[in-house]
Amino acid sequence: SFLCDQHLSHMDANKINNTDNLLLEVLLAAKYEGQSLVDKYKQHIKDNKDFDTNICTVL
Repeated sequence: SFLCDQHLSHMDANKINNTDNLLLEVLLAAKYEGQSLVDKYKQHIKDNKDFDTNICTVL
C-alpha cells in the first residue's frame, strides 16, 4: 500500500535517534501523502466530469 507509509519506508533508521526526529519523519510523510491525495483528486475530477464525487472516492 502506498497510503500513509510510502515515505516512512524510505526512512533511515540510523537517523532516528530521538522522538523529535521520528515526529519530523512522520510529519513529512503526512505532508507528502496529503499532497499526493490532492493531486490525485484533481486528476480524478478531470477524468470523471460526469461523476459527482468527493475526496472519499479518491481514497
